[in-house]
Amino acid sequence: MTYNAQVHRILIASPGDVEKERNQISNTINDWNCIHSESHGKVLLPVRWETHAKPGAGRAQELINEQLVKKCDILIGVFWTRLGSPTGEYASGTVEEIEEFLSAGKTVMLYFSNKDMPSNTDIDQLVLLREFKKKMQGRCLFFEYNDLIELKDLVNRHISLEISGEKSEQVDHVVSQPVKNKTVVSEEIYFEDYEKNGQVKSFLVKGSTQRIKEELRQLGGKWNRSLEGWIFPKKNEDEIRQSLREFL
Repeated sequence: MTYNAQVHRILIASPGDVEKERNQISNTINDWNCIHSESHGKVLLPVRWETHAKPGAGRAQELINEQLVKKCDILIGVFWTRLGSPTGEYASGTVEEIEEFLSAGKTVMLYFSNKDMPSNTDIDQLVLLREFKKKMQGRCLFFEYNDLIELKDLVNRHISLEISGEKSEQVDHVVSQPVKNKTVVSEEIYFEDYEKNGQVKSFLVKGSTQRIKEELRQLGGKWNRSLEGWIFPKKNEDEIRQSLREFL
């Protein structure tokens, strides 16, 4: 069944050393759409230069700015060891995209990785990145992450806060339908609250859990065939999440 929805374009901006993160962010946005799109009346479209930009004449970054940056509503930037290559105008294409967004007063979400750095890390790039990070402290709020699962949790939460804020301001008269609280912890596994008698005292670990069923059983989970998930007490959610990160 069709439904009306407002499209929000989300630009994923980064240097070339975070390809896994770029894919994770795209998956997170798509997961958000599956869970929340209909109830919020919004569709989030992940935009990446490698999939949405087209060839043209002129300065490469300027073409990206015209084709993508100016048309997007939210920017999600992610960094690890590099700032990127200079554009002739800014220290890197990613920096130029962020500056364009900030100048336009649009939402910028930045994430910096705490993962161990490879032995061949470019020190000059690392210095530039650290200078940029320090500069951003006075201009916008950003977060650090330790792994892809934590990045996904952060992006999912911040997207939900951003969209929910817009919803409360723009369509307060609309009564939203109840939606199960679903938190993705990896590309294949997610948590879902279980409500009984109007109260949430348990949650389910669902998705592709076959390969970790023994670990879930050892953590105290019980398989519920009718609910198609492993059930745990709600009070243990943080503990279970941390344990899953250790072997996912």
